[in-house]
Amino acid sequence: MKLLVIIFGAALVAGCARSEHVCAVCDREECKGMAFRMTLENGKTIETCCPRCALHYLEANHVTARHMEATDYATGRWVDAAQAVYVSASDVHPCAALETRVDPQGCCLAKAYDRCLPSLVAFAARDEAVAFQKDHGGQLVAFREIRGK
Repeated sequence: MKLLVIIFGAALVAGCARSEHVCAVCDREECKGMAFRMTLENGKTIETCCPRCALHYLEANHVTARHMEATDYATGRWVDAAQAVYVSASDVHPCAALETRVDPQGCCLAKAYDRCLPSLVAFAARDEAVAFQKDHGGQLVAFREIRGK
């Protein structure tokens, strides 16, 4: 158990490392532990910073993906997106722009929208998703629930 905690902790640190890739949707640097890629029906491959951006891409462009892969946040490995377990709306959101803005009168304004929110973190193993959820909140969801099917 102690070894699992150490491995999981190291994966969280590695999970937020920046990639040399830029998201095809929001132009942000990809977080290695959150990246998502899909092969469209026309054969084109699209890589995004997170599963949420990928879903926005599909919806906005009215296209269908024939294959999708998510990055397992715990290991950094690509996994079949349909088989992954997701944690939605956790307090971990490495690719979202969460800056606070101040208006001319000096009042703070919260950012009302970010395409990467709520966060959507993928895991190959349910037990790793549950452990992450205990530490970071959010809801466990299957891919079919996210896609609305």
